[in-house]
Amino acid sequence: MAYEFFFSYARANDDAYLKQFFNDLSEDIRQKRGLPRGAEVGFLDQAGLDLGTEWDPAIVAALQDSNVLLAVASPAYFKSDYCGKEWALFRRRCEAAAGPGGQLPPLLKSIVWIKYPIEPLPHEVRSTQLLFADPQALHNEKGFRYLLRQLAVQQTLYNDLIDQLGTEIIEAGDTHRIPPLPPAQVPALAQVRSAFEAAAAEVAPARPGGGITGGGASGPRHVHFIFVAANPQDFGPAFAADAYLEAGAGDWKPFFPDDVRPINPLLAQVAARDDLLFSSTEVPFGPDLIERVDAAWKQRQIVVIVIDPWSVHWDAQRHQPSYQALLRQLDARLDYHWCVLVPWNERSEPLSTQRDQVVATVLHTFDRHATLAPNPMFYRDGIRSAQELQSAVAEVLTRLKEEIKKRAPVERPVPAGPARLVVSGPSARS
Repeated sequence: MAYEFFFSYARANDDAYLKQFFNDLSEDIRQKRGLPRGAEVGFLDQAGLDLGTEWDPAIVAALQDSNVLLAVASPAYFKSDYCGKEWALFRRRCEAAAGPGGQLPPLLKSIVWIKYPIEPLPHEVRSTQLLFADPQALHNEKGFRYLLRQLAVQQTLYNDLIDQLGTEIIEAGDTHRIPPLPPAQVPALAQVRSAFEAAAAEVAPARPGGGITGGGASGPRHVHFIFVAANPQDFGPAFAADAYLEAGAGDWKPFFPDDVRPINPLLAQVAARDDLLFSSTEVPFGPDLIERVDAAWKQRQIVVIVIDPWSVHWDAQRHQPSYQALLRQLDARLDYHWCVLVPWNERSEPLSTQRDQVVATVLHTFDRHATLAPNPMFYRDGIRSAQELQSAVAEVLTRLKEEIKKRAPVERPVPAGPARLVVSGPSARS
């Protein structure tokens, strides 16, 4: 049978909390699908056969038919060779559906079960959306297991997360239907390389100042996405908030209803393309915007800020606008590692009815980058489709990477023999 999700977990984490999480998520999805009581919507392998030399036929069938793979991530999960093979086989199915050079559908999802370090993971894994919703939220900082252990005080938060995750799994499965691999393309278990084994290039010693996600000689390999889209609850009941889901930010759907994909997974897929190979994180927009931009420069990382023009205009009409004040501080700077992109959805009612006022607000907010010194590498307005937005992201990542490389400190080998006095000039950034 076809499952809504394949529950990929480490046997070392199998306990009562794990089963409760699986049961709660399954029940949420069952209710939303209107299925009869007892209907199986998720695949949970309890056979414990992950030490065998061949695939369990039931696991292969579930990996072939499940709409989504949900990785229950933990230190033990990424040490499990078998979990890495489940991940790899499901990803192979996604790659086959996408075709050569195509973008992978966002069907490989992950939640933090127990906190683990992300940086040592191979790039192909890091480029997946490993954190669910706000990266700094409690369930990402502590893990879902922590919430279940503290359920007496975390019940509301846990319930909301189950509801959000269940909805995301359903929407992803409905939007991206992918076929199973032909039987001849399903390799034997021993022939599948775990996705968690780092490639040789990734485990090679890093040069000083470089690193997998830092600058290095090849330029930056990590991008922070910041989405300036208001929480729909702030708009009030008169505003149709379908395009913002429940929280705005990375949930925002900039071209709704023509394109129902949320902005964060949409752009994360672009960054992870084989021709770009960027890992990415969603960073919340807030008062520490400038500090986050500066921190990214120190790590030789790129920041892409995507603006919802209606949110900026709406905020500017309030007595104490905060969005515009923060963005004007950013506009006053001339750095080489960040850019601003402004999608424009002509189907959005507030944009179509108040077009001139919204345009004026955005131009006033980014007066320097949009009017005084326009440069498409650092500021782009009027992006009118998901395809145009994806192309813009790919181009600015490529161009900003080269711009940062030109300004990166030059690394020279340490000379052999007696030390000599070296007089250094101004920094590369100046």
